[in-house]
Amino acid sequence: MLGRLAGQQAGLGFGAGRAGTQFPRTSGTRPSGGIMSTIRLVAAGLLLLSAIPALADEAADTFDKLYGDDLKRVAATPSAADDLALAKQLLEAAGKVTNQKAFLALLCEKAHELAIKDPAGYPTAKAARELLAANVAENKVESLQKMAAMYQRPYATARGDAKSKAGEALIDALKALADAQAEAEDVDGAGATLKQALTVATTIKSESRVAIQAQLAGLAPRQQAEKQIAALKAKLEKNPQDAATRKEIVRLYLLEMDDPAEAAKFVDETLDEATRKYVPAAARPMEEAPELACNELGDWYRGLADQAAAPASKGAMLRRAQGYYARFLDLHPGDDLARTAATLVLKRVADALEKLRPAAATPAATGGWVDCLKLVDLEKNVVQGKWERKGRALVCAPAAGSRTAIPVTPTGSYEVRLTFARMTGTNAVAVLLPVGPTACGLVLSAKDGEASGLEGINGKWAGANESAVRPGTLVNGREYALDIRVVVEGQKADIAADLDGTAFVHWKGPVSALSISDYWKMPNIRFLGLGSWEVAVEFRSVRVRAIPDKAAKPGPRRPKG
Repeated sequence: MLGRLAGQQAGLGFGAGRAGTQFPRTSGTRPSGGIMSTIRLVAAGLLLLSAIPALADEAADTFDKLYGDDLKRVAATPSAADDLALAKQLLEAAGKVTNQKAFLALLCEKAHELAIKDPAGYPTAKAARELLAANVAENKVESLQKMAAMYQRPYATARGDAKSKAGEALIDALKALADAQAEAEDVDGAGATLKQALTVATTIKSESRVAIQAQLAGLAPRQQAEKQIAALKAKLEKNPQDAATRKEIVRLYLLEMDDPAEAAKFVDETLDEATRKYVPAAARPMEEAPELACNELGDWYRGLADQAAAPASKGAMLRRAQGYYARFLDLHPGDDLARTAATLVLKRVADALEKLRPAAATPAATGGWVDCLKLVDLEKNVVQGKWERKGRALVCAPAAGSRTAIPVTPTGSYEVRLTFARMTGTNAVAVLLPVGPTACGLVLSAKDGEASGLEGINGKWAGANESAVRPGTLVNGREYALDIRVVVEGQKADIAADLDGTAFVHWKGPVSALSISDYWKMPNIRFLGLGSWEVAVEFRSVRVRAIPDKAAKPGPRRPKG
């Protein structure tokens, strides 16, 4: 099964700016246990439709009424099986929560507490933590810390191949934790976590060691900037009229920390007009920026990029500029000089970002894993829909047939490993796979969860061929790991996929039987691709490598932990 398978500051545009263009504001007998479980699940679903957020005490009372008896029942038995079953039930209920964070947090915490009692429950515990982290921001770091601790246990006791498998799972958990810590501005904590991940990677000789070292090196400028900011804040506290110190704090927050919201807190009348105008505007959500403000902010960020010495800082400023120019084009449909100018400038920004990226090798050239997401050029490779970067992830907004090409062209046999999370909606996530001279699509949760599997076998969609899996519902907010192996031998193809380490789909037959529908077709079908249908998806990692002919054996690969 899938999923369950289950102050007073100058403003720019958002209010009345002190200088430049003015922009508008955006505005009896007890039923049996099984029946009771069903009743409780329905009751919980009805309860969750309420638009009034539950307070912590109310959430606890509601949870006790719905699941208190169940908790007592499973606590009274020595077997972990009923604990795991209840954990899955709680996770399913949590997936239906929309706006009661306290209740969702309680459901996820209890699901994790029950599932962690046995290694068989680790996938459920992991899903509960991911759901909580995705929906309750203030719990994200704590959730990921507990998830890392969960994976530390089997790694500490495993031996041989099992230790390598457990180590890779632990590394993934630690990297996710480090990202969250850095996002929460705990740079020291992120560094400590990455050092732990590097120790594990070195011990098991993981391919991720180089990437972790690069990530650690990237934290160093931020750690230095944090120390500088702390010292400057202390200096400013003693002399609030020290304009030079105030300006340097703003500069560090903008360029080194990429945090305009914090920079805006230090803007006052002592600073120059441009700083007073643009920093408060940049501190507001980009999606609220009015049309005319977008070009000005894009130009301003390009100027900041010219001032940045470190490649990471320059890249951050260029990506901000890129976002504003792209938003201008979204808001400005007219085919006029302004649109032409913005399009040309956006191309220059994309070219500048490309120069900052390290040269990428193709799978065929190296035979090793290639990090695909960093190769995607949002200006050149997006085929349809609105795509943007969120940290290292690639995110698409809900739209029919959203898709982007990945400029990697596997020849022969290859493997793809990706992690993703569907964030909203009930429809499909897709991976578009070149197979010899043709291509096909692997879809998950097609037709609102009616079916999942390979699409394009003898011209039939995923719900109409023998490779489909029914039903195929994804849990929103949960991260999934999808591992795909495409083996081509002459005119025959063998395609296998595992979802979270469990066999998901396996098809083999003539290459001529495969095709890709117009819904997913790429301008170049030799490119790998990602897609979605009316859902928001975060593609968090995508790696590909070629399989040497001698290693291209048909059938599913060994499940990955």
